Amino acid sequence: MLHGMGPGRQADFVAGRRAAARALDALGRAGPVLREGRRPLFPPGVRGSISHCVGHIGACVATTNPAVAAVGIDLERTDRLTWGTTHLICTPREARWAAAARRPESRLSVVFSAKEAVYKALSALSPHRRPLFHDSEIKISGKRLDIRVSGDLLPPGHDIFGWALLIPGGYVLTFTAVTIRRHTSIRSGHQPSFHFLAETQKAV
Repeated sequence: MLHGMGPGRQADFVAGRRAAARALDALGRAGPVLREGRRPLFPPGVRGSISHCVGHIGACVATTNPAVAAVGIDLERTDRLTWGTTHLICTPREARWAAAARRPESRLSVVFSAKEAVYKALSALSPHRRPLFHDSEIKISGKRLDIRVSGDLLPPGHDIFGWALLIPGGYVLTFTAVTIRRHTSIRSGHQPSFHFLAETQKAV
């Protein structure tokens, strides 16, 4: 899997895989996490997502809850993007929200990361329909992500939601989950549980 990667990229990748291994261990499930194209392939019965970032840091979210159809996670630097990319990423409402901040580029990174997490979750549901940035709109209230997506992307009877978390060192971590609305655990009022793990890895 590491063929063709430079030392720094290898360390970032390994950090993500170590986080995935720890998440599976927390679930009591044996690995490994394989690869299908660019997507991680988790063991049967596990919905999971991995992200890694410059700085040799990786994160994973995983669950075995049958009410969860798919998950997505993304980890980004908050100083990665320039304001000139706003029109490529944001809807007009999102752009206004980002522009109102003291550091608009940091908010832009949060929106970008959230949409990457949405992309991962929705792509896991329907690999043949790849969502675009403007297929979703993110409203951020505290740590909560309220997500609207184009009607053909979310299967009937499913909901999508998420969270965002700023991490010391200049990172943002975002997470999304697609849940089955009429599943028994959702109807009974139980919230799905997830395992989040983050790892750091020294450059090789």
